[in-house]
Amino acid sequence: MMRQDWLTTGEIGDIFAEEIAAAGGSVSETFAEGTCLFARSVLPGTRDVRAGDSVQGGVALRAAEEDIWVHPYIFRQVCRNGAIRAHAIQTRHLACAEFPAGAEEVAFALREVVRECCAEEAFSEAVAEMRSAAEIEADAGLNLMPLLSRLPREVGAEVLQSIMGRFAAGRDRSRFGLMNAVTSLARDTRDPALRWRLEEFGGGLPVAARPPRVLPSDARAKVLAGV
Repeated sequence: MMRQDWLTTGEIGDIFAEEIAAAGGSVSETFAEGTCLFARSVLPGTRDVRAGDSVQGGVALRAAEEDIWVHPYIFRQVCRNGAIRAHAIQTRHLACAEFPAGAEEVAFALREVVRECCAEEAFSEAVAEMRSAAEIEADAGLNLMPLLSRLPREVGAEVLQSIMGRFAAGRDRSRFGLMNAVTSLARDTRDPALRWRLEEFGGGLPVAARPPRVLPSDARAKVLAGV
């Protein structure tokens, strides 16, 4: 049972929308059901990861019961899919136990963390990660293995097979290309919780902990040019 002095999903959504609007952005998607809320937003301004492949910064929010998660978000315009950067230094988890004073204190903290995720630094870091990922060859099988632990057992094999199919069908063999295979599946997924997990996993692929193998110079040039 939720604490009576905790924010409702409606109040959380309103605060999120107000802070995004104050930053010049807009809420692009919202899904609310019971005590669960998923919301994503985009901010003005774009940058190219590579030629003809631009992205926008943004913020993603998830609320469930007495917990709120807020992360920087990146939206790729070419394929209209997004990635959640849960590893970013601006990310924050607001838990009930942290706020004994109740809703007013939670609201203040939520506004602060949304503003932090709107910062230019969060967007610059995301673009830098993705540009680096575009120069590193992906080991799809190895890079995707951690995803199994994040997925319900009954859908894990099907999800991985779909991602591998999308990755194989594309021309981009970089870690950035693998990220886009994951987030494109997320875009086409109706289950909001599964979609969030996929976007969060995809957002972490550019910084996956593994000694990188840089693409040969000729292949790297083609990737950066979008060939």
